[in-house]
Amino acid sequence: KVNKDITGPVDKVTNVWLGLGPRIIMAGSEVLGTADNISINVAESTKEKLEKLGAAYEIRLVKMLGESGAGEQT
Repeated sequence: KVNKDITGPVDKVTNVWLGLGPRIIMAGSEVLGTADNISINVAESTKEKLEKLGAAYEIRLVKMLGESGAGEQT
């Protein structure tokens, strides 16, 4: 019997460390440095999306509105 009360993805994962390997660090089109290994703690995702993220050639990190430092000008 299928539980029809399930509202989210069945393969949802939370608080997972994901190793992205060596990366070039950029802001816009400017190279700022390199990293031997970058790992991120993903608060919520699915197994399928984590696999896509780990295999992605390029990823973007964007501050969420309301977070400290988001949109501040110096």
